[in-house]
Amino acid sequence: MTGSKRTKAIIGAGVAGAALLAAAACAGTPTDAAKAAPAPAVGGAVAGLASPTMPPEPSPGEMSPGEPSPGVGGMEDITRAGTAAMDAVEGGTVVSLEAEEEGKIWEVELAEKNGTEQELEVDSSGKVVSGPTAREGDAEDKAKLLALVKGAELTYQDAAEKVAAAVPEGKITELKLDRHKGAVVWESDVVGSDGTRHQIRVDAKDGTVTKSGQTS
Repeated sequence: MTGSKRTKAIIGAGVAGAALLAAAACAGTPTDAAKAAPAPAVGGAVAGLASPTMPPEPSPGEMSPGEPSPGVGGMEDITRAGTAAMDAVEGGTVVSLEAEEEGKIWEVELAEKNGTEQELEVDSSGKVVSGPTAREGDAEDKAKLLALVKGAELTYQDAAEKVAAAVPEGKITELKLDRHKGAVVWESDVVGSDGTRHQIRVDAKDGTVTKSGQTS
């Protein structure tokens, strides 16, 4: 080979090698566009950005935060307590119910057929947790109690329904058979849904309802 041809071959090989090195460098180096491209979304949010925090949904039967808890003193609570008391005192007539410990306990008083007054406590599930215990009373006390029972044509349940109708969504905290100006009545204390306390009187004969007062 002459000197001129040898020189051209060397130059051609060098150019081809340089081209191969350049191609390899381009294939292994990310472009600016690739560097600027955002990362793929993960779980609906772009990686590297904070996603909004959502409050957990309440489980079935669980109350949401801020939701008012259910109250006590509705018809079911009154009936449950009264029924349990009458089952414990056979033949007894409910003459008084009063909620204690925010309705966890109901203090119930009943009149037996001989005029003896029995007292017991019933929890919110309808279980008797205390009593029945007979209250001491003489013949006069028994006669007065029997006169109240005889003069009432409305039962405690009838009276509670009248009270509930007078104060919708109210919670009864006390219901008692008593006398007012010679008439036999059911006296009741009720807490309204707005927190107002009502005093309701129900005529135990004809069911006439009177609101005797209220306080905030």
